[in-house]
Amino acid sequence: MAAWRVRKRRVQEDDLERELHTDLELEAEEQHEAGVSPEEARYRAMRSLGNAMLVKEDVRKTWRWTWIEQFWQDVRYGLRGLRRSRGFTLVAAVSLALGIGGNAAIFSLLNTILFQQLPFADPGRLVAVSGYYPKGAIAALQDQSRMMDIAGYSNDTEANLTGQGEAVRLASSALSANLFSVLGVSAEVGRTLSAAHHQPGRDRAVVLSDRLWRRKFAADPDIVGRMVSIDGIDRQVGGVMPPAFEFLSANTQPWIPLHMDPSAAFDYWNTGFLPLVARLRDGTTLAQARGEIRPLIAHAITLFPYPMPKDWNADATVTPLQQYLVSDVRRKLILLQCAVALVLLVACANVASLLLARAAVRQKEMALRSALGANRGRIVRQLLTEAVVLAFTGAVAGLSLAYGLLSASKLALPGSTPGLAGIHVDPRVVGFAIVLALLTGLAFGLVPAIAASRADLASTLRSAGRRTASSYSVRGRAALIAGEVALAVVLAVSAGLLVKSLWALAQVNPGFSPQQILTVRVTPNQSLCEEHSRCVALYAQLLQRIQSISGVSTVAATNALPLSGDVPQFPVPVEMDGHLDSPGQSLAPMLWAAAVTPDYFSMMRVSLLAGRSFTEADGENSELVALISAATARRFWPGEKPHWQALAPGVGRAALANGRRRCRRCSTVQSRN
Repeated sequence: MAAWRVRKRRVQEDDLERELHTDLELEAEEQHEAGVSPEEARYRAMRSLGNAMLVKEDVRKTWRWTWIEQFWQDVRYGLRGLRRSRGFTLVAAVSLALGIGGNAAIFSLLNTILFQQLPFADPGRLVAVSGYYPKGAIAALQDQSRMMDIAGYSNDTEANLTGQGEAVRLASSALSANLFSVLGVSAEVGRTLSAAHHQPGRDRAVVLSDRLWRRKFAADPDIVGRMVSIDGIDRQVGGVMPPAFEFLSANTQPWIPLHMDPSAAFDYWNTGFLPLVARLRDGTTLAQARGEIRPLIAHAITLFPYPMPKDWNADATVTPLQQYLVSDVRRKLILLQCAVALVLLVACANVASLLLARAAVRQKEMALRSALGANRGRIVRQLLTEAVVLAFTGAVAGLSLAYGLLSASKLALPGSTPGLAGIHVDPRVVGFAIVLALLTGLAFGLVPAIAASRADLASTLRSAGRRTASSYSVRGRAALIAGEVALAVVLAVSAGLLVKSLWALAQVNPGFSPQQILTVRVTPNQSLCEEHSRCVALYAQLLQRIQSISGVSTVAATNALPLSGDVPQFPVPVEMDGHLDSPGQSLAPMLWAAAVTPDYFSMMRVSLLAGRSFTEADGENSELVALISAATARRFWPGEKPHWQALAPGVGRAALANGRRRCRRCSTVQSRN
């Protein structure tokens, strides 16, 4: 079809040329017959015909699809011009690549994380319940709620997979058996969990991710029913999830059911405080769910086997799940999009200034085009086409840059970011870059094109080799330079403030000395730590062996590294010698209790404001001792000597053995934190 159209156009051009030549010859012949010399006759015939190029253009306008041919002519001419001016092309393309590439990369993040719906059934009805809840409270909320199907889940925790070749550490999640049905997903192979898996003795099941199934089990189609060892516990594989499924993150590989045993009161009510996800039932609105959740929590408080603060999760609310999952990155991504948009504006102003300067060099070219019959609209269209071609050149380089930026972003973003694995340069990103290149080319090419089309033909041709600039072009360059400088100042000031903030943060004393400290994460099997003495013996042996390594001066263990984002294993409700957190409250709030070995504070170089640190004598059979933070002391005992009493087993491992006891020596205060 294209070849046929080209041949047809050539025939039309040949016919037009012959027709014009015939008209010219006939007119010259008539003038000669009137008694005019042949030379004069031909001259008069040419004057009568007028500008042959304009005549051809007028005739071509009556042909179909002429604008497409003219557009491709402009594109080819623009490419030849850019190839001749390689220095200009390189500078302009790099500027545009930075702007377009940055915008394409951030657009991909925004589209995938903020705007793309979660890959679950009817995602608009999925919600998150704020706060953290023990297993007993989760069961109570599930039984009492009439507007939501509620499920609990643990954030990614480390688990050991053994018996399948080399042992590997995995990110796993323990969850309510109904979570998969709440999300509206089913297994690709086998089935997911059922309510029966919450019964003690029947909860040793596991659901595998597609990645783990292929990586460690060679995509065995008979995997269902097979026994695998996770954290030293043999579990039966119930199914394999689809490749695209991820919850909480793309790193989560096995999912196991929560161990729900009401007879084990400590595990049921004191450990494993979990977040909740729910699905609104048919006919339920978000406002109705928000109105229901607080009375449900108030009822759940009465079921605890120990007194709970009356304001525990009193401000709990229900939010759309997608909004909840992206709440930590939404503002950051929007700020990043604004920042790269400013970079693109600076690039546009820079390229527009270059085009205005280049237009001054091309004045004679534009004048010659006008003399040959090109009107202002034709010249503007040619220059705009060249600008768009330049923008697309920058967009091609920008997409390569966006690919690298997205790879770096995946490493920088939290693993729990929804859709993280699906972030890549897809057709939507390419389409966005194409539209952005088109708009950008029109934006920075319009002013130079109008300025070039307004050049005075007579004065330009009389100026010979001298280069002049019209007042319009001069004013346009001045305005663009002023705008470019203003935007650059905004970016420079913002970058300076950011660097200053980072420097100030780097100078903040964190309350410990991180220099020359290495960390190693150790994840013993859950079955090993079910017997407390074996777990303690394991860590004691590890500490002893590490201490014997050459170059190691001090070694300690903790269940929560500072500034890591990790939280201790369980909160402890406490009564602080009658000190109330707020008027009308009968109990103090829950405090998070961390566990450390005696050398931890000396190794971290944490000084103490009062009292003493832990010693080797502080063990299961000794008097219970605790350290509190300076902030806790200032809040509850301003200017006083702190004392507190545990109301539930949970103050370190000693409380597990001794039950409910008064902590009589709790005056030690950790400094600065």
